[in-house]
Amino acid sequence: MIFFTADHHFDHQNIIKYCARPFAGVNEMNEEMVRRWNSVVKPEDTVYYLGDFSMAERPIEHFGRQLNGEKRLIIGNHDRCHPRKQNSALVQATYREAGFTSFDVELKLRIAGQEVLLNHFPYFAAEPAAGYVVKHQDLRPKDQGLWLLHGHVHEKWKVKDRMINVGVDAWDFYPVPISAIESLIHEGTK
Repeated sequence: MIFFTADHHFDHQNIIKYCARPFAGVNEMNEEMVRRWNSVVKPEDTVYYLGDFSMAERPIEHFGRQLNGEKRLIIGNHDRCHPRKQNSALVQATYREAGFTSFDVELKLRIAGQEVLLNHFPYFAAEPAAGYVVKHQDLRPKDQGLWLLHGHVHEKWKVKDRMINVGVDAWDFYPVPISAIESLIHEGTK
């Protein structure tokens, strides 16, 4: 089985406030996100992780090892191995030890008969949602008509045009099965 997810921000206390997450504290948030992940992802499954796992190295080691499945990272702006961060290549070893097997800034997959782009960011031309400040425009992909799976926007939207936000804030803190993505693409191409 294949899953997609993003934006856990493990051990990030302030994300609870920033995104109005329904947790009393960071320990509760971390434990519940691990529980929900492992309740659907089996050890033999593959998870495409679309960025922002954690802003620090210790949570990568600690939580990455607890999560089922092979994890393939599409690097986000807060990931310690982002090419723009100092020592990014060295930090990849931490991710590998935590079960991440590949590292890409973007990737294309075939899903529901469509070529689909995977990137941490929504498209460059995407209009912001109310109250959302557009950042990192230079890192965003250009819209060339493909479906896009992304994170970064947290709770701002689930589906917008041909963009599907797989971030945990939009999916009740569960990884998204490929069948849900296929359904959204089929609905959007009718």
